[in-house]
This record gives sequence, structure tokens and C-alpha cells, in this order.
Amino acid sequence: MMAAKSALLALIFLFLIAVTLSGCVSHGQGWTLIINGDSNKTIDGALYGTLKNDSETIDGATGIPLEIFLYYYGVFPVTSVSYDGATYDWETVAYNADKDIPMLVEPDGSLYYSGKTARVTDINVTVAEKPNVSTLDIEPSVLYALGAGGREDLIDNKTDKVVLFYVDAMGYQRYMDALQKGLVDNMSALGEPIKAVCVYPSVSQTNAKAMATGLAPDLVRGDFRSYLPYNDTMLDILDKKGMRAVWVDGDTAPVKLNDTVYNLDTNKDGSEDDEVADSAIQQYQMGANLTIVHFSDTDIQMHLHGPDSPEAQGALKMADSLIGKIVKNLDNGTVVIVYADHGCHMIITGGNHGTLLPDDMYIPIIIGRV
Repeated sequence: MMAAKSALLALIFLFLIAVTLSGCVSHGQGWTLIINGDSNKTIDGALYGTLKNDSETIDGATGIPLEIFLYYYGVFPVTSVSYDGATYDWETVAYNADKDIPMLVEPDGSLYYSGKTARVTDINVTVAEKPNVSTLDIEPSVLYALGAGGREDLIDNKTDKVVLFYVDAMGYQRYMDALQKGLVDNMSALGEPIKAVCVYPSVSQTNAKAMATGLAPDLVRGDFRSYLPYNDTMLDILDKKGMRAVWVDGDTAPVKLNDTVYNLDTNKDGSEDDEVADSAIQQYQMGANLTIVHFSDTDIQMHLHGPDSPEAQGALKMADSLIGKIVKNLDNGTVVIVYADHGCHMIITGGNHGTLLPDDMYIPIIIGRV
């Protein structure tokens, strides 16, 4: 009898342990982080698993950047993040970061930043205005203008030739500052800038692909740094319709396309942008219906010296001068677009981009006609 009671007690004890452990596991799997008190914007284990390909390891901590979840829910551009009694100014956080902002959501729902881990259930995020126009409006607008489908978003008149000037890292605020300093007279002569927003991450590969395809980045795949488009680009679509489209670049390009003309720095002046301009004129005169002209030195000098440096301003002025040179060689009726893939911000060592900061996310789009 005593043996039977002992066995029963042992079974009850084991059962209680199992229940306790089950509860612990359930708690670990059932964590939630609610953004701005909105239950429709909840980060949890299921969403974490869906976006697991976006995971990074920073300072020995592994997790998914908080910005991924904020972009997923449309909570951007970000100006500050608050949790656990502290508020983090996003410009300051970005300034102190070498690359990506190292605020991570860890697999158990903890928040990691700057060597500290916090377990919280609520995050408060302040955001700036989100423009209605974005990088994703370029592709359908160009196709519409050329009579190849698309939709009437930014361009309301048809044409047989479009030239798109892609000025790398010329964010909206950087453009407006340059305008005040008289550095972008040729661009500003083409029309008023539309305040638009790029896609995230605010880097060249992601936005070049989005601009060319009209497709948002795939957060599930997480291959943001890939040079391969997800689908046919507007250049592919135009080629299939018997039109000629070309991407003109330096010795590298932010997206891998068949219709790319590469150019080297043949005059050894430290930039390929002048060679790109001459090549673009040649391609246009050879009958290209769409000519995309990528100026990259504006990004290079920004990274090296900072967006407000004399070197970065000089690169913008040079790009503007080259745009003026190309415009003089265009036929009447040609639609001209000035576009930037992303903006930029200051960091300790110069300049950077890639975050949800307004200065990184806001871009100018100018639509003109020769």
C-alpha cells in the first residue's frame, strides 16, 4: 500500500514538473512586443520566425533589427524609440553606429542595444511624415509614359523617350540644402521636387531593384544586398515590346541587368561620372527609349567625408553639371526624371545610410520635359 502511494506521489510530482516546464516553454514561445499600444502591430515568436532570414549578429548578440519590424508594420520614418524607461533619439543612435543600427529583437523577445538586454512588452516609436509617393512609383510611371502599360502616377503625358537621372544618396534634405547653396541649378530647372520615400533598407541594391521593378523588398527572403531583381524590370518589359532600354553606369552597378553599359574612369580624374554622362548621350542618340544614368560619386564622397563636406557638395555640383550637359543633347518632348535611391546621415567617420531615419528615407523625385 505504501509503495502504491509512493508511486502515485512520484507520478504527481513528475506531472507538476512537466506542467511547470510546459508553462516555461509556453511563456518563452508566447512573448509579444506591442508597438505604440496597437495590438495590430505586435512582434511575436511567429512573426520572428517568418522574418528569421533578416537575423544579424552584432557585438556578439544575434537577433533581427528592430527596424525590420517597424518597416513591416509601416512605422517609419523613425525619429525616436522608447522602452524600459529610456528614449533613444534615432539620429543619435544612427550617428554612433558604424553600419546598421544595432538595436535587435532577440529570439526570446528581449531587446538588445549597446551591450544591454531588456525584457519589455511595449515599445513606443515616434515617426515623421510618410509621403504618399515612393520609389515604387517610378517603374509604372515610366512604362505608362512610354505606352508600355504601367499607370498614370507621376507622368501624365506620353512620350517616346525617357531619361532617368539616378543621383546616388541625394536625399531630399541634401537636395534642398544644395538648392539653397546654388549647387543644383540644372536639376532644379527641370521642376519642383516631389518629397518621396524610398524602400527599406535605404541602400542602393534594394532601391535600385525596387525602382527598376516596381516591387517592394521581400522581407521574408531577406536578401537585401543581392544584385538580382525579383522579377522582370522595366528594361525587360520595354525590350519585349520592341523598345530599347539601357542602364548606363560606372565600372559597377547596384543591380545586375543585361542592358547595362559599364564605363571606366578613362581620364583618371577619380570619378567615372563624366564618362557615364558621355556614354549616356551616345546611347540616347543611338535611339534608346529609356536611358537610366547612374551617378555614383555623390554616394562615394558622402561616405568618405560626410554629406555636408566640401567633397560631397562638389560631387553634387558635378552631377548637376553633367545633367545639364546631357539635357542639352535631348530632343524636344523627352521626359526627364531626377531620382535618388536613398538619403544619408552623418556618422563619426563620415556619412552613411540604410536606416529608417527621415534623412535616409526621404528622397526627391523631379519630373520634367525638355
